Amino acid sequence: MGAIEKDGYTLYCTALFFSPQGQLLGKHRKLMPTTSERCIWGQGDGSTIPVYDTPIGKLGAAICWENMMPLYRTALYAKGHIEIYCAPTADGSKEWQSSMLHIAIKGGCFVLSACQFCQRKDFPDHPDNLFTDWGENKEHDAIVSQGGSVII
Repeated sequence: MGAIEKDGYTLYCTALFFSPQGQLLGKHRKLMPTTSERCIWGQGDGSTIPVYDTPIGKLGAAICWENMMPLYRTALYAKGHIEIYCAPTADGSKEWQSSMLHIAIKGGCFVLSACQFCQRKDFPDHPDNLFTDWGENKEHDAIVSQGGSVII
């Protein structure tokens, strides 16, 4: 599950892992926030690169752009043969889906990539709202993030 985690005065883009009984197995903080994310989220330190042995298989994750970092994937694979590779993202492009196919083939694993879908109406009206001046996105039903989740 993706979450925004607060620790002290820093926010982290984080993936949380739970057992079938609902117990927290652990977490992974995104190593390097991408572009404007760096204004909001802190950097992970690499100590949380996870692979968890679960009843349905070995589970690991890379958050969004981490999937484009070959050395991150190498470090993840070195922790054990991942059978279920989770890739939460905000990128619903066809290129992203091609990358997920590549990871499934090269990693020899199933890839689950959850991508958010949201519309302008999902955000509150506020003068500081990031989506207030997005031209065509002023329409109440305008799509802000198009989704694009895949299971490969």
